[in-house]
Amino acid sequence: MDTRPISSPSWWRVGALAYTAAGVVCVVASAAFPDSETAMLAAIAGALPWSLALLTLDLAPGVARTALLLLAGSWAVNAGLLWWLALRRPAHRRPAQGD
Repeated sequence: MDTRPISSPSWWRVGALAYTAAGVVCVVASAAFPDSETAMLAAIAGALPWSLALLTLDLAPGVARTALLLLAGSWAVNAGLLWWLALRRPAHRRPAQGD
């Protein structure tokens, strides 16, 4: 029998929310401080594996905007996958009939 309270949060949902919030902070920090290597590295690391596509970009004018869009999209894909997992798992399990 599951002894957790009914209102206990799903750890998948907590993780998805934390990842989404971190993604927003990293992408906004990269946009606000484009010269900050730390902000860009944090955004790249959190957006893996999709951010590896940055290796294909040329060093042409406008690449920073393209890279930022790619990072934002990468964080969105990862967050979407986490939310999909979080919403597939019930926050609590109801006891079976007869328990």
